[in-house]
Amino acid sequence: MVILTWRRFESSDLPFFQDVISASDEWRKNELKGLSIEEYIEQYDDMSGEWRVWEKEGDPVAVSFHVESAHSNQKPWLGTILIMAEERRRGFASQIISHLGGEFKVYGQKALFAAVPIDEYEWSNFLSDCGFEQYKTEENKGETYLIMVRPLE
Repeated sequence: MVILTWRRFESSDLPFFQDVISASDEWRKNELKGLSIEEYIEQYDDMSGEWRVWEKEGDPVAVSFHVESAHSNQKPWLGTILIMAEERRRGFASQIISHLGGEFKVYGQKALFAAVPIDEYEWSNFLSDCGFEQYKTEENKGETYLIMVRPLE
């Protein structure tokens, strides 16, 4: 198994992020909503989260964003995880989520949360494959989201 390493996202990673987004039409439609990548990232500045680039043998393969304590419930949330198209289905997302879960568990957290638009079945299936379970639905800004939770064992 290839072990991924991570580093903090930097402005020089924007072209890589754009490449990953270009292969993710649904993500672009649901998340960017016409914003530039810089504008999108800026939306999350007040959440005290962390953008990361995940690398395989020194080459970037994924981008993620998480918060350690969300405003809504003071629990850790996975906000974004995008894997390069040619690196998907190799277990990297599970590895990233497990790594983040381990970090949160050290601080006494018992669960990791995520939300997906209710009609994005592929996204909820993806998170289910990564150990998340359906928790509830919530309305936010006129849209319905499926809230999912992954126990940190």
